[in-house]
Amino acid sequence: MKKKLKIPFARPVININKSINLIKDVLNKNFPNEGEFTRNFEKKISTLLKTKYVITSTSGTSAIFLALKAINVLPEDEVLVPNITFPATANAVKLTGAKVVLVDVNKNDLLINIDDLKKKITRKTKAIIPVHISGRGGNILELIQFAKSKKIKVIEDAAEALTSKSGSRFLGTFGDAGCFSFAPNKIITTGQGGIIVTKDKKIFDSLKRLKDQGRVGMTTGGEDKYSTIGFNFKFTNLQGALGLSQLSNLKKRIKILRENYLIYEKNLNQNDNFRLIGFRIKKGEVPLWTDAYCKKRNALFKYLKTQGVTCRYFWHPLNYCKPYKQSFSKFKNSKFFFKKLIWLPSSLDTSKKDILKVCKLINNFYKT
Repeated sequence: MKKKLKIPFARPVININKSINLIKDVLNKNFPNEGEFTRNFEKKISTLLKTKYVITSTSGTSAIFLALKAINVLPEDEVLVPNITFPATANAVKLTGAKVVLVDVNKNDLLINIDDLKKKITRKTKAIIPVHISGRGGNILELIQFAKSKKIKVIEDAAEALTSKSGSRFLGTFGDAGCFSFAPNKIITTGQGGIIVTKDKKIFDSLKRLKDQGRVGMTTGGEDKYSTIGFNFKFTNLQGALGLSQLSNLKKRIKILRENYLIYEKNLNQNDNFRLIGFRIKKGEVPLWTDAYCKKRNALFKYLKTQGVTCRYFWHPLNYCKPYKQSFSKFKNSKFFFKKLIWLPSSLDTSKKDILKVCKLINNFYKT
């Protein structure tokens, strides 16, 4: 019989009773499409992140795409993307028709490398998409300052960084727009779904039209006005209700993620064979997932799996993937990390006992 996996990498934590009550309310009102509950969810996020304009979308990917369209990224433009990120970041650029320009990452935190970024700027560069991997954003101010000096737009991929801060400000609120994801393994989930935040009313007004077929104002179901080409990226009341049900205990979720990471940090033996990719907890970062650099990664992964522990391999660098294939010669830090990055169990319901078990297993593995 196949051994049951006891410690998952990540899974949603949903209050069933709260969710059912809110979803029943949606169904009783007989309006499951985007509406009152979506607006309430957007307002809650706006208050949470202290940002003026917030608009939902169907996913984090569509959020990035819409943000790029709202700043008028065109097929002749170039958009800079870190080489280590989920392919969705680059794929959103491709949806606009623009060219993806890959930039190497930092060795210490996996964030976009600003020195390499500066080398990749051309007269065609329209935007930069920094990715806040696992909730990190330590170089965002430096990047924003550089982008402003070059009059380049910044769209933050904050899919993994809801509530994570750099100092007093939330990641996702530094650039021209910030994009978040509510996929199942995020701090809150709506099944699928995303949200865009901005302080720019022109961008916000453009986003409203772009996500709703180019329509001006609310639909009447008939002779509406359309000012531009648009799409259907509406967010349903059902999703809004599910999101609202989890926002009520968001502070507790943040506390759990920080405490769990600190248990890992305290109890794992870190050296040249194994080290965590750190977080600036005291400066406000929230570690959505605990990630690590490790030699013999695949062997470690398989060993932990035999012990009932599920980890997750990191994404391949984009330059290794067929759609964006390039030599590693231009990405020395990405090459350093290639097939050596792993996510440790980071679920909101992972117990301290389970984390200590994972730490013990990893420490024992590297003793042999």
